[in-house]
Amino acid sequence: MPLPQTDLYHAGWVVDDLQTAMSAFQPIGLRWATPAVRTIAVGRPSRPPETFSILVSYSCDGPLHVELIEGASGSPWQTLPDGRMHHLGWWTADLRAAITMLESESHELEAWMVGADRGPARFAYLRAPGGQLVEVVDVAIRPNLLGWLQGGKYG
Repeated sequence: MPLPQTDLYHAGWVVDDLQTAMSAFQPIGLRWATPAVRTIAVGRPSRPPETFSILVSYSCDGPLHVELIEGASGSPWQTLPDGRMHHLGWWTADLRAAITMLESESHELEAWMVGADRGPARFAYLRAPGGQLVEVVDVAIRPNLLGWLQGGKYG
């Protein structure tokens, strides 16, 4: 069963400089959440977890948001040539079930936020057979994200 199209909520780009990228999108009317530093323990297949800090902002208005990430060397967040999009993100009520479903459709689990059991928690990236990157995100964090987009702190 595919991910519901109604749960698609963002398109993400990894950029070299967050402020420059935010300014580049402003002429098309995007307003930005206050940039936030996120320090994330990342799991990847056949590798021990690593911790990376990234700088992130989201466009405030939806329904489809733009996520900009100033990446970290050696992390899953690397800029792509010619400013290509990095990933599309979907909400999911059951993160691990969504991962299992996508893997059954030939997607490969590429990276995830490490949970208490060292397995995926909050989000995971999976590579589609055609090379596209899909992010599934636990819907439990939606209130926190929406609060940030309305001027609150990202926590």
